Amino acid sequence: MHQGLKTLFLGSTLLFAAPAFAQGDDASGAGGGSATVGAGADASAGGAGAGAGATVSASAGGTMGGAWSDQLINNPQTLPKAGLGVFGDFEIANVSATDPTTGMSLGSATFELLGLGAGYGVSDKLTVGATYAIDIHDPGGTFPSDDRWKGPLGLYGAFNVMNKDKLSVTAGADFAINLGNTDDKAIHAGLSAKYMLSPKLAVYTGNVLPIGPAGQHLSIGLGTNGPITFAIPVGVALQATPQVFGFLDTELASFSISNSANAFIFSDFIPVDAGVLFRAAKDLDLGIQFQDDLKNAGDAYVIGLMARYYKH
Repeated sequence: MHQGLKTLFLGSTLLFAAPAFAQGDDASGAGGGSATVGAGADASAGGAGAGAGATVSASAGGTMGGAWSDQLINNPQTLPKAGLGVFGDFEIANVSATDPTTGMSLGSATFELLGLGAGYGVSDKLTVGATYAIDIHDPGGTFPSDDRWKGPLGLYGAFNVMNKDKLSVTAGADFAINLGNTDDKAIHAGLSAKYMLSPKLAVYTGNVLPIGPAGQHLSIGLGTNGPITFAIPVGVALQATPQVFGFLDTELASFSISNSANAFIFSDFIPVDAGVLFRAAKDLDLGIQFQDDLKNAGDAYVIGLMARYYKH
């Protein structure tokens, strides 16, 4: 049972950098069932993975369309030319399972995972990078026993299409594979689009943070009977002070193209991904992130500690 929960969770943590939500146990993060969360894969993702973020240090007061700013909210999702970004995320996740027929609890398990990643600015518009996650500890043992070093690997590219005073748009794609189960793989494509409502407040879709896939709206599972879905994530970002950046996002819907099921906010899930980062030192940000599906609150939640370093 614990191995099944581990597979379920790792499928959702494929790309730590992008704040993201997953509805299944495959690398695409888009199968059927209740939402499972993980960074990651803001990252992210999100993810994702999709998860995690950064503010960076440069000349103060930069604006969108101008030089790289020390205020994250002013920057595009890509890095400047020759810029390097690295991150490390430590996540504690609790996953519970319920028998869909009887409604009886099948138990719960807690996992600790480490996400690592890097991005490099090939040009002012193009960033490439990689992410990787490993299982540090679960009910079955600790790293590196039983191939716990084999985790989700992601390779991504992001191209900034537009970066003007109020609007920044970046297009990206990534390939993801779980080295512990190579049938668990997927490709994703999407956008990071951010619109400034004020100098401190923005709305966005995709990944609002540098390092990691720009967006994973389209998810194509490459494994056996892999699902294909299209998701609509939205979020709000706030530069509360020059040292403090926060974000909150959710997913309005996930549409099934094949081998999956449609899911809509409130009726099927209420995914929430929130994080805050603090400028601890020059080019170094430390933060915390929380993810859960409020429709099934407590069934699969993540608390993550984030560290980001940028050289530009």
